[in-house]
Amino acid sequence: MNLKNLNELALRAKLEYSRYNHEEIELSEVFKKEFSNLLVQKSNDTISYSVYSSLIKTSTGLTISFPNQWFFIASYFVEFVSELKEYKKSFLAIFSNSNENKELIKKTKESGIIDKEIEQLIESHFNDKTDVHHFKQFIRDYNWWSGSKTIDRADYFVSPILSLAQVVNASQSYIAELSYLLSESPNLLIELNKLQDATKKLEKPKSSVIHEDLSIRDFALFLFKYFYEKNWYTLIGKTIIKPSKINTTEFQSHDLGAFKRLLASFNSPQSKESLTSSNTQRYFDYPILIDNSTYYYFTTQWNGGDEYDLCFNNLKLYFEQEFPIYRLIKENKKFILIKTNYTDSTNFLLNKFIADSAKSGLIYSKQIIQRFTASLLTKPFVICSGLSGSGKTKLAQAFVQWISENDSQYKIIPVGADWTNREPLLGYPNGLDPKSYVTPDSGALQLMIEANSNSNKPYFLILDEMNLSHVERYFADFLSIMESGDSIKLYSGSDRMDSANNPIPKEIGWPKNLFIIGTVNIDETTYMFSPKVLDRANVIEFRITPEEMKNFFNSSTNLEMNKLFVDGEKSKGGLGQDMGESFFQFASEKAIIKIPEIEGDNNILNKFFVALQNVGSEFGYRSAMEMELLITKLGSDCLNDENGNSLENHTKIDIAIMQKLLPKIHGSRKKLVLPLETLAGFCLKRINEPQEVPFANEKSIYQQYLADTRDLSKWTILYPISFEKIERMYKNVIDNGFTSYAEA
Repeated sequence: MNLKNLNELALRAKLEYSRYNHEEIELSEVFKKEFSNLLVQKSNDTISYSVYSSLIKTSTGLTISFPNQWFFIASYFVEFVSELKEYKKSFLAIFSNSNENKELIKKTKESGIIDKEIEQLIESHFNDKTDVHHFKQFIRDYNWWSGSKTIDRADYFVSPILSLAQVVNASQSYIAELSYLLSESPNLLIELNKLQDATKKLEKPKSSVIHEDLSIRDFALFLFKYFYEKNWYTLIGKTIIKPSKINTTEFQSHDLGAFKRLLASFNSPQSKESLTSSNTQRYFDYPILIDNSTYYYFTTQWNGGDEYDLCFNNLKLYFEQEFPIYRLIKENKKFILIKTNYTDSTNFLLNKFIADSAKSGLIYSKQIIQRFTASLLTKPFVICSGLSGSGKTKLAQAFVQWISENDSQYKIIPVGADWTNREPLLGYPNGLDPKSYVTPDSGALQLMIEANSNSNKPYFLILDEMNLSHVERYFADFLSIMESGDSIKLYSGSDRMDSANNPIPKEIGWPKNLFIIGTVNIDETTYMFSPKVLDRANVIEFRITPEEMKNFFNSSTNLEMNKLFVDGEKSKGGLGQDMGESFFQFASEKAIIKIPEIEGDNNILNKFFVALQNVGSEFGYRSAMEMELLITKLGSDCLNDENGNSLENHTKIDIAIMQKLLPKIHGSRKKLVLPLETLAGFCLKRINEPQEVPFANEKSIYQQYLADTRDLSKWTILYPISFEKIERMYKNVIDNGFTSYAEA
């Protein structure tokens, strides 16, 4: 039978409901008609509807008036109610409704002890041990399912729903009845979900104020939910975990920078009592996340002053640094979250750039443009590598000119072979004049200063032929602050001015709205990248297929870059300039949406990790999170094709492997032959294979594929982009005794 765990369903329902905004709603005619019919059929009651409320007249002459939000509140608990009804069916099958059994049920509830005779009845009814365990919990521990009234009663489902929804029993008990009715009609639930989605799309903020609260602890909870509730793993991945204990219960505490014991994770659900010590409740008594059997709770120990770790000032420092378009304000005892760039700017849509670039004569595959854009949205550092003349710099130039209002938003800088320090990018203090600072001719420093002054717009720094010099020599400061968020010290002592008498700051922070694009060629005049550089970037390889070259020769279109500008005039800015702010806002969102292929024991990325670990090229937590974020961005609506379709999950994974994992592989034939065969095997699957090949044997899959003479009637290539690259690296290491990502 497989009864579901009612406790987990209850907690999940409560968690989902806590995110509901209680917006006013107009019911659709479809919903009204179907619910009216259901009501008459089930209870002979009638209902009439106003714009935002409803009125029920019962068959006994009573009237019940309620806002339409109650339908939505009720919908959050339908899955819980549906399962509760399954438990009730089992109860009725096991027990009769005799007064004797009613007394036994009441006694079991009060004592928490199940009579042996009842145990035998339960065990004989169920075939599954888990079902036996769940049902025993159901009848002896009403807290387990938030119940109150004994289950032999007709209204047994009312109290748990009211408790989970945290509403007043006397005046709002009909919410439970609505949940029960909605559980009878899947179509009604689908219609409600459509209405809620439509309402969210139509919602427009009336001001830039997102939220305000008088309670610092409720304000802090709102902030973390607002920015992280789509994926708490992004936040948890940043925390430092320590073993802790509250009363006699052991748990893991999670520190995030200045926020000590921000989260607590337990192996079982907790109550208000268990989360209280020294008469103080330490954590909110409902979990923010349930991950399998781990329950995460958020701290309540916030203070409005600034003398504690969990204080408003630290909240302000953290969130304004992580999400620069937001501000936290404390005003008249209120704590306020404000979005500073409140605007009606056009939403970013990649298809507009694809269409405009095609009109200008640029020839790129749609996928390479999707990869380039998604990489920028994931991390503001992208490296474009590949064949000289394959369009690396042109794509970067086209995109930044198309999305910018004017040329002050970007700089295209050719890297010199003589760049041995940071001066070509950041300049230097004049040693002969204590009031002067020599700014670089490249304009990079000025671009950073302007980006910091205009935090709502994107700025772009294109470093052409980035590896003509050792990247670490001139770019080390950028690599460091890109991750740490610290500042680069430009000089000390008295204030200095540039040659135009503009003040130059003593230090400059990393602008969150600055995107760096590097282009690289590999030949005898260039230098290889270190793992430190590759680990911080998305690496996109540009190659030209025979079909693309054929199309180029057959094309009569001339390259006209001026068509990327309004009216063809550079001074009027790019055709996509109205999407600039939206593009940056989207890049600021770091929530991760999981896909099934990278979860659980068969996680393909984990298999790559194990294989890469054998050659010392494994990835860390940062790369893992960036791969998940890249996969999320690749599935975003704004990157969909003209038919509204997003990339397939296996294509997203393929791109992540190609851009984040393979670039770090380099070494000799002895070191890499077997690992490359293993990686190639991960990309293959035999057609009509009855079951997955055991992990221990996967290193031989590639040789099986070769033995079948690459017969694609027998094999499927799961990750063609990565597979093609691995094969080139494999051939290179066999032929030359050495290979790397860049040279294959």
